[in-house]
Amino acid sequence: MNPRGVILTSGVVLLALLLASCRSGGADASPPPPDARRPTLKSEAQLAAERAERLRTGEVVATEAPLIETQPRPTPPPPRPDPIRPRESSIRSDILMVNDSTLSVAELLYPLRDWIEQTRSTHTAQGLADQLRRQIRDHVSNEIGSLLVYERAIAKLSEEKRALLDHTVDRQIDKRVSREFGDSVARFESHLQRYGLTMDQARAMLRRQMMVGSYTHEILSPQIRIRRDELLAYYRNHAKRYSTEATRELLLIALPFGEFLPAGVTWQAASDSARAQARLQAGRQARTAYESLAERDFREVAREYSRGVHATEGGSWGQIGQPLRPPYEEASRRIFAFGEGQYTEPIETETGWYIAQCGQIIPATKTAFADVQEAIRAELENERVLKLAADYVYRLAEHATISDLQSFIDSAVERVLADWPGETASE
Repeated sequence: MNPRGVILTSGVVLLALLLASCRSGGADASPPPPDARRPTLKSEAQLAAERAERLRTGEVVATEAPLIETQPRPTPPPPRPDPIRPRESSIRSDILMVNDSTLSVAELLYPLRDWIEQTRSTHTAQGLADQLRRQIRDHVSNEIGSLLVYERAIAKLSEEKRALLDHTVDRQIDKRVSREFGDSVARFESHLQRYGLTMDQARAMLRRQMMVGSYTHEILSPQIRIRRDELLAYYRNHAKRYSTEATRELLLIALPFGEFLPAGVTWQAASDSARAQARLQAGRQARTAYESLAERDFREVAREYSRGVHATEGGSWGQIGQPLRPPYEEASRRIFAFGEGQYTEPIETETGWYIAQCGQIIPATKTAFADVQEAIRAELENERVLKLAADYVYRLAEHATISDLQSFIDSAVERVLADWPGETASE
């Protein structure tokens, strides 16, 4: 038998037992047959009347709303507190901690003072802020590297070498006071105070700068090996740096037509007759000047007759390596076929008359590889030391403890935007 048949049979048996139970009261107690008609739906008025009757007799008790048992709702989680944000008036960090060393905003900004002044004068406030963030971010990275290297270097320095370092720093400070502040320590201290620094901080900054430079070269230079073929390849690839082209001094007696027009009249506004008269006068003066060169020095004649831009310098345009642009192209081109002292006959162009002379000739030069080999080696070594130093600092920074860097950068930017360094003190 299939499952559906089992269910139906069980239902029939259960119904039979229920009917038997109902008939146990006797044949007279049998209920009447059910009404097969469809139930009649009561109207809302009838339902309301029945409910009012039940209330009156006490059969039901009135409630404000039907009682419906439901599962309890889960308790909603408490609202999250608003994130804490620094107020505009909150104080940012003016000190950056790098392990056990410190860097103040004043020490960070002092080396950038000239750049800041120049940038401030050429940028809007927003442009200055953008430039500051980039420059300060790069500079603070370098300063962190210096602090880390200095921390490592100073720990390995003997007392004797520390004393020698301090003596060298004092000498450098004295030289700067003499050179920039007229031997006045008071003026130097006033200058430092304007930028928020003390004399001790200035010494410490110089000491760190000197120590880091010598230490990085000391520990990294032995790792560098430069072969001779590398030096030679660099020399060949940068040949222009070690050679010069031949040049010739150009001297010019210039007689532009426009210079012979009446005062206040331009060549474009001049009449045809005025232009013709100007051309005639310029040509006559060119011939006179040319005839004078037979007995007088070219520079002397140029000072007397030339009406060009370099007349007071004896017509000298200095050394040139190729012809000039028009209107001087034709005259300047000819001197490259001359020897020293030779000059042209008067040359007429669309703009005037010109006489050119070849002055001093400086021949082409080429520095021999042997003469620059050590300079190239030093340059390549320095480039590779800088690269190794960057990797070295990166490894130190991986194990360093550094305080809130972004807050420190923000503080430095805000300090500058607040018109750092402020009023100029007497220096």
